[in-house]
Amino acid sequence: MPRLMLRDDPWERLAPLLPGKVTDGGVSAKDNRLFLDVIEVD
Repeated sequence: MPRLMLRDDPWERLAPLLPGKVTDGGVSAKDNRLFLDVIEVD
């Protein structure tokens, strides 16, 4: 089964909604986009 990667346009809409932004305090995920790429949605 080929892997699908999240395109730039949906990523730009999702990125501000996820924790781990530069403006968030503390330590969080280093790569939210990679995390979303790993999740398989059926």
